[in-house]
Amino acid sequence: MQKDDYYVGHDHLEPHNDPCYFYQFNDHLKAHNLTYVCDADLTLSMVRTYDDSIADKLEKLAPNSQADQEQYLDFMLDTTFRKSIICKESAAKDISYDVANPDNVNTVPVRTIVNSFVFQILFDEEALEMFENELVRDTFKALIKDGGTFNMIEALAILKAAHDTANASEDDLEPAVCSLYKAIVEHMIRGGIRFYKTFPDKQEYMEGLSYVPARFTNFVKAIADGGSEYIYGANMFNDAIGDISEEDLLFMELLNKPKAKSTMIKKIKDSLFSADKAQTGKHQNAMAEAFYNELTKRMEQLGFIRSKKNNGLS
Repeated sequence: MQKDDYYVGHDHLEPHNDPCYFYQFNDHLKAHNLTYVCDADLTLSMVRTYDDSIADKLEKLAPNSQADQEQYLDFMLDTTFRKSIICKESAAKDISYDVANPDNVNTVPVRTIVNSFVFQILFDEEALEMFENELVRDTFKALIKDGGTFNMIEALAILKAAHDTANASEDDLEPAVCSLYKAIVEHMIRGGIRFYKTFPDKQEYMEGLSYVPARFTNFVKAIADGGSEYIYGANMFNDAIGDISEEDLLFMELLNKPKAKSTMIKKIKDSLFSADKAQTGKHQNAMAEAFYNELTKRMEQLGFIRSKKNNGLS
């Protein structure tokens, strides 16, 4: 069986590598005044989102014990890897798993929690048939067409507009609202919808004001210098980027402080295109400008751009 070097090195050859069961991990936390919150993969923690037969069986095996239920779920799913989120024991009183219980999703406390997030839809229109409620389906369709990022105020306004457009009865509105909350929570757990307390701020490139901070450049340099065997680049949403290149690094190093577009194009031309004597100077300038335009957009998408105010051109 072939495995990447980083996997073998990190998962099997680490000096500190002592596999344990989930319940043993929890015992270790308690001994250090820490408490388990949930797994980063919420499907391993939100046991009530499985079908009723599984959820009821887990409840019978470990009544009122979230940790024990997750241990039994690990046995059922043959879970071999976890990414646990933990907190201080003093904060344990604030942990609630009601959001994962379909019977509790439309209670005021859970709706209040859901209302506090900003959401990003990861599925496309082809997946909308999974929603049985037509108003919910129309709501998600409109949200996707609008870019897929929304909060509950926006989603509820769209649902209400869809309800009014369909000339549906008032009795249909509240069931649709309940179905919308259930759908959003289900896909928060299953990974179809991302949720943020603070949505990542994407900064647009502005000539003469924007630059790439050294912390991003140094990280990309580590990857470009051979670190890709062990680490991945990532964007502002923590999505892995597998195509970090020397060209990215060159541009980031050139844009270490705000510069005029003409300055950047000249530096790009000198670094990448001037040696090619087969191309005219005019053609080299055009290629350098195209590179500049492409890389400024790429830096925006990666979230590497920052801007300074009142900074003169250089």
